Amino acid sequence: MADATQGTVRKAGSVSQNTIQLNEFGEQLIAGGLPPYAELARKGRGWGTMSTSAVAGLVVRPSTVAAFEIFNGNALGSYSLIIDRLFYFNLVSTNVIEGFSGWAQVTTVKTAPANGSFVVRGNTGKPYGGSVIAAAGTTVIDSGWFPWTSAYNKGAGGVVPFGAVMANVEGRLIVPPQCSLCLHVVSSLVGQTFTQGAQWFEEILTLE
Repeated sequence: MADATQGTVRKAGSVSQNTIQLNEFGEQLIAGGLPPYAELARKGRGWGTMSTSAVAGLVVRPSTVAAFEIFNGNALGSYSLIIDRLFYFNLVSTNVIEGFSGWAQVTTVKTAPANGSFVVRGNTGKPYGGSVIAAAGTTVIDSGWFPWTSAYNKGAGGVVPFGAVMANVEGRLIVPPQCSLCLHVVSSLVGQTFTQGAQWFEEILTLE
């Protein structure tokens, strides 16, 4: 009789061995026991930050200015930022019909922004001790901006905060060490202002 397939069962504070069940073809059947990303959050690798002062949206495609820059200050070969989601909040709107969409890019290797002052928050409440630097209104390299959200549109009336958009990136953007994630908004009117931010997981990756 062949040896039974064994696996390690992780419990709080301990581990144990147990037999893994296979079907008649020797295939292992798997069902997710936790929601997606729960393991990365459990490991304390999930972080996020956002700007606090609203910046006017652009009425042209972004270029060499970022409304918000998130710089990965880790050493080359160290942690990359695996972007989970992006979000953009319309702080001031106007009283006419308008709309906006959130844009993002990942730069090539660059210097750190000099005016980084934004706090990074953890997904599990732990304080951040990493090397990310976030800054507003920075000059960056145009490495290729793309829209990441659908347009948010509203009718006429009201000049108060009215909407937010979010992009579930889920790893389709990766910020290598010494590179930046850059965010901006393209809006229908210059009178619209926005804050923006991102959440990510930090892991050491082999980048090709």
